Amino acid sequence: MHEMTLYQRILESNLVNFIIMVTILTVIFKKFRLGTIFDKMADDIRTSVMTSSEAAQAALKEYKEAKRSTKNLNNEKNEIIERAKSTAQGAREAIKEVILKEENALQRQYENRVESDTLKAKDDTSKEFLDVVVELSKDEIQNRLNGDNGAEIQTKLIDKCIEKFDEIDFAEVNI
Repeated sequence: MHEMTLYQRILESNLVNFIIMVTILTVIFKKFRLGTIFDKMADDIRTSVMTSSEAAQAALKEYKEAKRSTKNLNNEKNEIIERAKSTAQGAREAIKEVILKEENALQRQYENRVESDTLKAKDDTSKEFLDVVVELSKDEIQNRLNGDNGAEIQTKLIDKCIEKFDEIDFAEVNI
């Protein structure tokens, strides 16, 4: 019983089953061209790995650049702040200059206005004073002419006019 034939041993050892399975798989591979599909999948995987490798290198390069730029970030920030301060100082000085010019212009305008108003007030006062003096003079002359010595004063005035009559230049008088 222990003695088995070679044929029985092969059947029990599953060698035949294995050979049949390999034969069927070989036929399936050839029939459905699975080798090409596996090759294509392998190429896709290889391409994907290469692309991922390139992307990883690009990301690493970008990371290094970002790290380098963060080292200079404080310097750039300080430069930006200094430029902003400089620009603000320049604007401040320009505005101060404009305000000073405007203030000087307003001061000159004020002084001109004060001078103009003062001259006008002087002219108006002079005219009023002259009008009052003329009116008072007329009244005084009229009172003296109408007074006790009025006839005597009129006679003296007429005599003086007659004396000065020869001195009058009638060349400029239009008749």
